Amino acid sequence: MAFRFDSKLTLVPHGGLCNRMRAIDSALRLSRRLHKQLTVIWLENTSQLRCPFNKLFQPIPQLHLISPQLTSIYINPQSIQISSPLKRTLLSFSAQVFQTVNFQKIIDNDEAIKLIKTDQLATLANYQSLMIMTDRSFDSANTYDVFKPIPTLESAIQRRMAAFGRHTVGLHIRRGDHDKAIRHSPLDLFINAITQEINKNADSNFYLASDSLQIKHRLLDQFGDRIITQLAPTDRNSEQGMQDAVIDLYALSRTRKIYGSYWSSYSRVAANISNIELVVLNALTT
Repeated sequence: MAFRFDSKLTLVPHGGLCNRMRAIDSALRLSRRLHKQLTVIWLENTSQLRCPFNKLFQPIPQLHLISPQLTSIYINPQSIQISSPLKRTLLSFSAQVFQTVNFQKIIDNDEAIKLIKTDQLATLANYQSLMIMTDRSFDSANTYDVFKPIPTLESAIQRRMAAFGRHTVGLHIRRGDHDKAIRHSPLDLFINAITQEINKNADSNFYLASDSLQIKHRLLDQFGDRIITQLAPTDRNSEQGMQDAVIDLYALSRTRKIYGSYWSSYSRVAANISNIELVVLNALTT
């Protein structure tokens, strides 16, 4: 299948689930500002996300989304594991040729950040065919209302919410390979926040999203049925794991407020979806 990229803004969102969501959400507003049709190239076989868009969200009418298998190696050649230096060089050269032929201007993450900080995005209207590869938002107006979980995931979200009450609070405790969250948002801060919420409202319960089964079991042992969580691992390297991440994200967004982890886009996106309060727990400011 041939793709035409002329007279368009083409976005290649990088990173994990929430980094991609914020890039797409803001790119839709940017496309309207630049009077360009938006095409999104969704790479579904990267180290940070291995799942097709349509297994997570319903179609977004305002954009043209493609998940090319062949073309993706020319968009993101670094994702291809090649041991031969010669073949790796040839692939990199082929990717450069593909991008140069199809796009008048290509903007990587560093340049996108610079344009955002200096408010020069309007200058991009001068380019007929433009590709931006980033995990960033182009503005601060993210609402994420264009994202609708597919029906099977929405049903799972509703089942999680069946245990919600008037004082259900969200907890997002990021661990895994996120050194900043581990260092700045230790478990003790969350335990203190839980205790304070219970002291304020005796009927408080908590929806816990975390990539650590150890933390889930620790809080279940300490607070019992006040903790609502799923015990299946959230593995970003599997389709099921990414679907579980969407379920957690939207369940969090429907709590009263969220205690989140430092430097986590997941915490912030969950709060922004429903415009609820986010308290980022940071050991350096408490």
